[in-house]
Amino acid sequence: MTLVLSERDVESLLEMTEVLASIEEAFKRQAHGEAVNSVRTRSWTPGAVLNVMQASLPYLGRGGIKCYMSSRRGTRFVLVLFDSTDSRPLAMMGADVLGRFRTGAASGVATKFLYGRRSAKLAVCGSGRQAMTQVLAVAAVTSVSEVRVWSPNKEHRDGFCQRLKGVGLDAEAFGTPREALTGADVVSTITSSRVPFLDAAAVHGLSHLNICGSNLPKHSEVTAAAVSKFGTVVVDDLPQAKIEYGDLIQAVEAGTCSWNAAVELKDVVAGRVHAKSPTLFKSGGVALEDVAVGSMIYDKALKSGRFPDATFDLA
Repeated sequence: MTLVLSERDVESLLEMTEVLASIEEAFKRQAHGEAVNSVRTRSWTPGAVLNVMQASLPYLGRGGIKCYMSSRRGTRFVLVLFDSTDSRPLAMMGADVLGRFRTGAASGVATKFLYGRRSAKLAVCGSGRQAMTQVLAVAAVTSVSEVRVWSPNKEHRDGFCQRLKGVGLDAEAFGTPREALTGADVVSTITSSRVPFLDAAAVHGLSHLNICGSNLPKHSEVTAAAVSKFGTVVVDDLPQAKIEYGDLIQAVEAGTCSWNAAVELKDVVAGRVHAKSPTLFKSGGVALEDVAVGSMIYDKALKSGRFPDATFDLA
């Protein structure tokens, strides 16, 4: 029997500390050959694109596929989880909220291992649907004394600050990215910008930067010169980075970054790499994260006993 969970069901089962633990374990296992990630593929049709991501996690005895269709009317996400011992489809679930949590958690894990201090002033560039999980994840791995917010729309950034205050965080909105970054220790960018808005001067003095806004080769949030200011550049998946991550692709083309010097997050988590500060983590989102979190959600759903009528025989 296959468990089918709606977006609302999935959201009710997500808790950031559990997602962080799941993501950290997945990257650690990948470093030891116990998890395999595949690069995202895209199929373009007029007015829409189908994105497909897959990963196998032998340490869990599971594998899965996340696919999502993006069109002018929005994007819809689905994750299918399989048992790798007998090929059963264990679950099918909405993966929009799941994606927001796993993207935030990847930044949290990177911040834990690359920043590694007890407290931080956090700046966030972006105030959309994924911004909150960026803050919650970083706040779960270090004490956040202040959140400094910038996004292009004043109403949106002011509203986001109010939401942050609602969860007990001190937050302030700023009119420019540079103002928001002034005095910050850690920064997360999570915008839909196609062109860079952070230059070398803006990132001066940072300890750690998470770049999370785009996985398209022509899009970037930081300039090539800004990338050159970081001692260590870390990515969630190097093969995927080389074809998707515009921030780094453009920096490599400009000669301010080298793929040979880039480090994968799995090796940082496994303790194989000791990063030189300041550090940059470029996150495009990988299937390894989706399948790990989806597996955790499936186990939690079964244990809860809350979804007895959500199973179907797909055989």
